[in-house]
Amino acid sequence: MGAPVPKVLLSIRGRPLLRYVLESVRSAGVNRTLVVVGTQKEQVMEAFAQDDVEFVFQTGQRGTADAVLACRDRLADDEECVVLCGDAPLIRPDTIRRLFQVRQDAGADVAVFTARLADPAGYGRVVRAGGDTIERIVERRDASAEVLAINEVNSGAYSFRWGRVRPALEKIRPSPVSGEYYLTDVVAELRSTGGTAVAVLATDPDEMLGANTPDELIALEHGFAARREPSAG
Repeated sequence: MGAPVPKVLLSIRGRPLLRYVLESVRSAGVNRTLVVVGTQKEQVMEAFAQDDVEFVFQTGQRGTADAVLACRDRLADDEECVVLCGDAPLIRPDTIRRLFQVRQDAGADVAVFTARLADPAGYGRVVRAGGDTIERIVERRDASAEVLAINEVNSGAYSFRWGRVRPALEKIRPSPVSGEYYLTDVVAELRSTGGTAVAVLATDPDEMLGANTPDELIALEHGFAARREPSAG
């Protein structure tokens, strides 16, 4: 983004992106919030010092699975967890609750918030095994042409019980392409031991939008405007 602040502190409608995510988390009824910080962590911690959150340090930028594993000393095996992206401010409280409820109702180990996009370029693809069951999630840079033809994408939001997912996270190996540990690989790891993952398809794909470019930041502004301003007529 070329900004002097961490991405989650970029502002839309006069407030940082992470502020909207934390508000949705609270409205969803989540009773404990961990914020994983790394590069420029001091700025994030200062901006949210008065919030009821716990900060967790990720040493180095080794990928999303590594970021979640940084929380291992803070979480008990029986805790229910939802993972959200700090730069995706349009996520609704109802969606967070739905992620948890769908997984519970399905008896699955993990639920993944997904969306079908007309232009899925840039996103990891969701490969289904039939019905709502996910076979695997493939990051864009690792995807074959066949997988890139899929238009269902991963949002980066997940629901799971910590004790079931932690062992799978610990088995994830770094990508041979990027060297990063992908949280998306937890689906294949769980399936290899008889676990299951289900897709929770977005009714509003805008909920998964994040900000990796200035144009995407503008798109988030438009997303809030479309959501909160009544339509003419």
